[in-house]
Amino acid sequence: MDEKLKVTANGQVITVSDQTEEKHIEIINTGLLRIYKKKNSEQLVKLHYEREQINIITQETNEGIYILFHDYRIRVKDGLHISIEKNGKEYFKEYDGDAVIYEMKKDFSLAELEGHKREETEVDFKTQINIALFDKEDKIYGLGDKAAQLNRRDYEYVSWNTDDPTAHNETYRSLYKSINYLLVNHHGSEYYGLFYPSSYKCIFNLGKYSDRFMYIGSEKGEYDYFLMLGEDPAQITKRYVSLVGNTLFVPRKMLGYHQSRWSYNAEEMEEIREKFKEYDLPIDYIHMDIDYMDAYKVYTVKKSEFPDLKSTAERFEKDGIGLITILDPGVKVEDGYEVYDHLKEMGGFATYQGEQYINQVWPGDSKYPNYFDEKTAGYITQITKDFIAENKVGGIWCDMNEPASFNGPLPDQVAFMGEDGVHYHDEVHNLYGEYMTRAVAKAFEEENKRPAVITRAAFATTSAFSTTWNGDNQSLWAHLEGSLAQVMTMNLCNFAVNGVDIGGFGNETTKELLVRWVEANLFSLFLRNHAAMNTRLQEPYAFDEETLRIYRKMLKLRYEFIPYLYDALEKAHRTGIPVQRPLFFDYPSDEETKQINDEVLIGDSLLFAPVVRQGETKRMVYLPQGTWIDYFTKKEYEGEQTYLIDMPLDSTGIFIKAGSVIPLYKNLLHIEKEKLDTLYLYIEKGGNGEYIHYEDDGESLDYQKGIYNRYKITRTSKEIAFETLEENYVSNYKEIVLLYGDRELKRPFCTEFVCEL
Repeated sequence: MDEKLKVTANGQVITVSDQTEEKHIEIINTGLLRIYKKKNSEQLVKLHYEREQINIITQETNEGIYILFHDYRIRVKDGLHISIEKNGKEYFKEYDGDAVIYEMKKDFSLAELEGHKREETEVDFKTQINIALFDKEDKIYGLGDKAAQLNRRDYEYVSWNTDDPTAHNETYRSLYKSINYLLVNHHGSEYYGLFYPSSYKCIFNLGKYSDRFMYIGSEKGEYDYFLMLGEDPAQITKRYVSLVGNTLFVPRKMLGYHQSRWSYNAEEMEEIREKFKEYDLPIDYIHMDIDYMDAYKVYTVKKSEFPDLKSTAERFEKDGIGLITILDPGVKVEDGYEVYDHLKEMGGFATYQGEQYINQVWPGDSKYPNYFDEKTAGYITQITKDFIAENKVGGIWCDMNEPASFNGPLPDQVAFMGEDGVHYHDEVHNLYGEYMTRAVAKAFEEENKRPAVITRAAFATTSAFSTTWNGDNQSLWAHLEGSLAQVMTMNLCNFAVNGVDIGGFGNETTKELLVRWVEANLFSLFLRNHAAMNTRLQEPYAFDEETLRIYRKMLKLRYEFIPYLYDALEKAHRTGIPVQRPLFFDYPSDEETKQINDEVLIGDSLLFAPVVRQGETKRMVYLPQGTWIDYFTKKEYEGEQTYLIDMPLDSTGIFIKAGSVIPLYKNLLHIEKEKLDTLYLYIEKGGNGEYIHYEDDGESLDYQKGIYNRYKITRTSKEIAFETLEENYVSNYKEIVLLYGDRELKRPFCTEFVCEL
């Protein structure tokens, strides 16, 4: 061993040093390490630790320092470079070669005159964390809502929440969210996770400049990262979730269909209510964009348009429809406007050079609330709670919270004073949306309600407070195709309730594109049709009878699967297992699954393969190991093969794993607890199967007190058994219906029974 290397241990923190610096390896539990020179601050980035007592052995040898625990052996050699072996095989290593990034300087002025956009290559970092890539087949997943395919190898991305409404593609380095998590696959079936816990702007270069290493570069963040170790993606994902916090368990009604536009007026909202009723279309929410406000002032209502919004909301509620209102952070500068006056008086706005900072958004000159200050956040919670109660609002949609601005970006030194001192914009920019949603979510929680909150901007830890959508997409086939990878990646990053704007927000959708879009996003937990002003209407009835018929068919199919989706969400909230996931997640050794971007596993039993390309009425579908049954045709397919499947315009690809039990509801137009009194169990042919079904009130926080039921359904080739595992909630079920082949067996609901098939 190099005599310069020294090792010391303080509990489960191992420190290795040479004559110039030191590096720390904190073994938090058998699957979670923190490797750092200096830790990033956790004053604002709140993390959770499940610590275990670990038996650790330290060895000093001629080859370096070895740290042994569980199935792993960590080696630290000259230069303090770390590598890890798992069961005797190389598993992870920091790159120890030449990792200098060079920028080629050329005159770009002529290209700029033509309109080309200059992309600067950043090369000077305070911190550069270099991670070895083992070979060209390494695959890298993660980073949230980036508009790319699942495997993000060979691209560079920047964690800096950005409002950019132009047509996104895989070259867009920054979008609305900064989720610094990677899931890396190498050597066939080996996976590990990596999380960088800094809120400062940082760069993830995923082998773009070299096939030998990837790096994380930051001008202000520290050399500090977490490693999630494990046998498969599920185990690694669970460990990541335990660190950043469990995904939000939303009201069951949020899983219904949402209809939106920038911006519906009162007459148009009434038309939607009547049309959806007339055309027998399921719906649970209508969204109200910025024009419902008085001069775009937050927490106000335009009385000329909505003289009594509460009465409107109550009338819609009788038809099963809730109202969700948009909320932006920017507060209009206007003396006499109560929200502005109160925040100004209490010093509740961000400051710059000693004055409250002003930029421009929708209301014109606006100031930005300092959500990082407890008193300001408490005030936002209270006025949100008052606004919800006064107007009978069903949910809050947080937008423009990157934070967006019209008069140039916020300077880095805009200050946000907190209880623990001042934080500047360069540190809090990526957290601003989260802290806004924290304050808004608390307005629901204080009323014993699950937060019905949606946000555009987010950080890795935001998923515990809000659902998300992926911003201003366009009516483009490429955006439809990319939506599947986007939503799957958000799920991998612990954002289970996520979706994209159905039909596309910008530009003009077409009949075929709209139909294929709702078919392709049928099982996204956040399902919203949303379009920009001055674009053609894209409600289900805006085209022709065929479009309406297919759209209705798809929405009714979605509503049948609500209990299955709700069970999957509860499992995601409790365990970290995503609802919508890539095929490799469940089949990590199957090489065929690792770059399939247009097939999705929904829960444990359903494989979804829609059409996402213009003009196609057939598509190739790869089915992994096992036997799969087409939900519509009942045709059986053996796995580990690719099939050409007919999918005309009114069809999509749903395949059920043989032996599965799927809970369903029937004949729903709205998700209302009192109407969920019959549980249907769809029993797929094939082998043995088991399913856990969950039941609660679907809206309160009472589940946190154990007020719920959990049922176990077991089927064999001859019988199905139903038993109650936990019973602390008065069930709403009155009847249970078994659907097996052409048979339909009805019986009064009971908590224990065995039935022959």
